[in-house]
Amino acid sequence: MVLNRNKTRVVEAITERNLISIMNDTKWRELQDEVVNTLLFPPPYQAKYVLEDLLHPEEFEKDVWYWGDWKEGIVPFYNVEWIKVRPRYLKHRGSLVSPELIDITEDFVNILKELSIPYRQDNNTYFIYGYISDASVLTL
Repeated sequence: MVLNRNKTRVVEAITERNLISIMNDTKWRELQDEVVNTLLFPPPYQAKYVLEDLLHPEEFEKDVWYWGDWKEGIVPFYNVEWIKVRPRYLKHRGSLVSPELIDITEDFVNILKELSIPYRQDNNTYFIYGYISDASVLTL
């Protein structure tokens, strides 16, 4: 019952805000499976959920040292307004040595293209929308 109530609240918010659905559970699951099963590491991301104003994690403007939780972190899919993915991370090499930038951008973009997932790119960051108000900003 709680799940149905939450989903109803999400649908009401989507309608109230005139958002357009871009992804569905199948597309999210395909993306999740490809990221988890084919990439060198699951890239870090920031998520915005329909019913929340707070971003998860709150700060995501620079490269980070951690990976993304692609198995459980973005579910339930119907609640994801967007995720902002940076397909790279800073690998720690010691306290006296600068971290190494590990970059899988090309592989990540190939997945988006293979699965026909629309996205928006801004520098080294890729936005994948569950819902959006203006779909003309997306690349296929």
